[in-house]
Amino acid sequence: MAASLSKPSDISNINLNEAHFFSLPSQGNLYTLTPLTDAKGYTKLLVASLQRKIYCLEYSNGRPVIREVPFTYIPGGAEIISIDAVNRSVIQEDFIVGITIIKKDDATGQSSCFFNVYSDWDLTCDSALDIVSQNCLPLELEFIPYQLYHTKTQGKSGWETIWVLSGSDCQIHLYLSDEESHGYQEIDGSEAFPEFALIKGITLWVDIEYSSDNKRRVTAASGENGRVHLFLVNLETSPKVDGSRVMEWDYPVPSVKIFQLISHIPVPNALQSFVSSVPAKAEDKRVEESNVVVPSSLESCFVYKNVFDECTGCLLDDTDANDVVTCCIVCDIDHDGQNEVLIGTYGQVILIFKQAESGQWDSHHTVTVPDPVLSMIHCDVMGDGTLQLIVMTISGIHIFQHDPWEMASLLLNRLENLLDPKTANSDIEGEQLNGREIAKVEMEKEE
Repeated sequence: MAASLSKPSDISNINLNEAHFFSLPSQGNLYTLTPLTDAKGYTKLLVASLQRKIYCLEYSNGRPVIREVPFTYIPGGAEIISIDAVNRSVIQEDFIVGITIIKKDDATGQSSCFFNVYSDWDLTCDSALDIVSQNCLPLELEFIPYQLYHTKTQGKSGWETIWVLSGSDCQIHLYLSDEESHGYQEIDGSEAFPEFALIKGITLWVDIEYSSDNKRRVTAASGENGRVHLFLVNLETSPKVDGSRVMEWDYPVPSVKIFQLISHIPVPNALQSFVSSVPAKAEDKRVEESNVVVPSSLESCFVYKNVFDECTGCLLDDTDANDVVTCCIVCDIDHDGQNEVLIGTYGQVILIFKQAESGQWDSHHTVTVPDPVLSMIHCDVMGDGTLQLIVMTISGIHIFQHDPWEMASLLLNRLENLLDPKTANSDIEGEQLNGREIAKVEMEKEE
């Protein structure tokens, strides 16, 4: 059964085509799909199945390649709960992969949980994924892990990558690298992340967004108890919670996503000199005007605008009519410069919502897949400069590609508009380009 795309008759087609499908030997879950971008800007996918198998999906010369990566210290009978990965360097491969597992002892019936961190401390050469997979630091956990997430925090020598792990003990745990011991250790997060101490219950999902000047951040956390916590944190001196909001539902909230209405696109290197003379905005208001998607598992989903100001909510129609809601992402799926909301469901349907001029969020498209949806990512895994919709179901990975000919035409038209002196100044603002005037298509990757 192939995936299908439907739309209201009065809305133009997104033209998503299913390019490839990769079957998995056993299903994953909401936390077992993550992207990993190398120093050249190419993105690969790490996919974990519950039965110990971890695969790397990438494209080579335009062709998809999927292979198993032999990560060590995952014993027989263990189940993978979550996976996350990051490249700490922009000039070489400095991959770090985190994997949480649970292993039941057949003799005692007791379960043991571990957080395995894979990295290569020898930075004199690139750390290929196969090398990293053999360098493991296992950390035993006293709780059942849930979502594994990474963000940044201010350390002694600048900004550092930190692991954020939610657990069954109703706490959010933080793990930071120790360069002296070449290891990782759990740290007290009361100073760096004071908002986590205010969260009650088991956290299912965490999302964090920093302002461009790194003086503020917004933290969102959704819970098993139906609560969604939102925090505005001031970082100018030491982290301090300046604002907070709590929302409650009757059922678990599996995900939460912070987003802006406008899709902001980094300027490609080839256009940096063209926009260098354009003055930057005096103030970054993206954090203060943050919007949030709240997908309740068994109730209707909502989008909240300006959560620390007016906090007006908008119902997403029919999100309670397709079985359990499992995940959500926000992206500019139709390349008009405004972000859309994508809701994944166990009912084999992906619902796409778009904001109308009235401010309401209307149904834009529906994508149907053969199996229940577990996770979604919008990234450039093909390496062609456009973004693909990656959908993980209980049977495998679906890769949806935008029509290449339409994307090429869109790129040429918008480059013409950009290079037109009459419209150049109105199309460019500071360090970012609005997707209304520039296609989300990079120039050919530099060799």
